[in-house]
Amino acid sequence: MESLSVAEAARRLSISDVAAYEAMRAGRLVRESGSNPARVSLASVQRMAAQRRAEAARRHPDAEGFAQGLDNLLNGPTGNASGYLPVDYARPPRGRNALRLLPADAFALFGRDVLEAAASRNQLRRDGVCATCWAATSARVHETHGPEDTPAYRALLGEPCPADRARWTTEAEATRRAMAALRQTETASRQAAERDRARQEFSAAEAAVRAAVSRRTAAARAYSALDPSVARQAGVQARRRAGFTASGDLPCGCSRDTYCAGHTALFGTSDRRAARR
Repeated sequence: MESLSVAEAARRLSISDVAAYEAMRAGRLVRESGSNPARVSLASVQRMAAQRRAEAARRHPDAEGFAQGLDNLLNGPTGNASGYLPVDYARPPRGRNALRLLPADAFALFGRDVLEAAASRNQLRRDGVCATCWAATSARVHETHGPEDTPAYRALLGEPCPADRARWTTEAEATRRAMAALRQTETASRQAAERDRARQEFSAAEAAVRAAVSRRTAAARAYSALDPSVARQAGVQARRRAGFTASGDLPCGCSRDTYCAGHTALFGTSDRRAARR
């Protein structure tokens, strides 16, 4: 079982080490047996990250509005021309200093790497760096949720560059190919299962028919041994079921040794004996 240290798990979950230990005690993170210092399973970290993100998304259905509010906390309200406060110490913290003011749902929904890039967006722009690219690279390094091509992430990081759009296009195409391959595999597996089931049903039906024929044959032999007329009657009934008339001819006019006119034209001969030979 692949495992992570508590500090690494906390980084991936965008929570503190203390919160990671609390999650481990609550059972949301699974501790690796016998590990000292404590390590947690990678699967439980991934599961908890998905759960926290889903819960935050349910609490904030307007992701774009939520992101704009976070951006106001990090970088100040937009549209304020002066931005002047007469007393410096009255200014609220901005940038990376404002990360501690963000609610837990912000880290659960967007991830620490995206929020750190959003907090440093103005400085990154002055340095000529794309905030979305910076967030994507940092998220890959720390294996957290990276930026997406949605209005919410644009509200935090600004407009993406062409490299971001190309990367998203490539990722979307890879996802489509993977889903198509998965659908093909599922279809093939389902068809194979249906063929196996049909084959089993046919084999069971065939075995039942053989058993019934065997029982009927055994019964007919037993009856014919007691009374020969039973065997004759069974033969007459079988011929009737096959379509033979009382004289032994078929309804179309074919007899035992000759074809009717229609079958003579079809087979090119009227001699049924030759066909049997």
